[in-house]
Amino acid sequence: MRADLLRRTSWLVVSMLLAGTACTSQADGTPTPEPTSAPPETTTTPSEDPTDGAPRVTDPLDATRFFTEPCTVLSQAQLATFEVSRPGIPTTTGAVAEYSGPYCSWHAATELASMIGVGFLTGNENGLSDTYRGRDQFDYFIPTTVDGYPAVFVDGSDLRDSGSCNITVGISDTLAFNAAEQGRLDAQGSCDRARQVAVAALATLKGAG
Repeated sequence: MRADLLRRTSWLVVSMLLAGTACTSQADGTPTPEPTSAPPETTTTPSEDPTDGAPRVTDPLDATRFFTEPCTVLSQAQLATFEVSRPGIPTTTGAVAEYSGPYCSWHAATELASMIGVGFLTGNENGLSDTYRGRDQFDYFIPTTVDGYPAVFVDGSDLRDSGSCNITVGISDTLAFNAAEQGRLDAQGSCDRARQVAVAALATLKGAG
């Protein structure tokens, strides 16, 4: 059972963070490691629109304080609404965190075999615009809003019917975060729950200002 939970945790965090990542990058001539679930790398050309169609964020939020402690982005009261009974699992180092950004995952709602996650996409210097730039790489890309902030349901693999859904939310023109659900809900239920996680994270971010 524990091995299964570890596998699901690994899948969730990789999918969650790479859902908002446009492409791989290089530093000092060394390719950045790319997990196997990442969408294929494509060559992009400069766009006349620097946002690549992504809406601008009119009321930016500062999430810096959560980069070192990503699990604090959801309060105990908020976690209770998702039936979380165990501490979150933070990851701020390692290949995925260094490539995409810090994240936290929580085991929740035992009857649904649910896991939720929140990750900050610090690897994307242009926030939601980088996700829009890579839109052709994703299996689904559905623009929406979350409490007035631009967002998009997006992932490199469409597993919504299997209970997994990701949403990426722009909180400034240089930063976005991702919220995810993986469990036994249907496509609508999993995406509704991912949105609820995003709403909760936004509430914390607004209160931290």
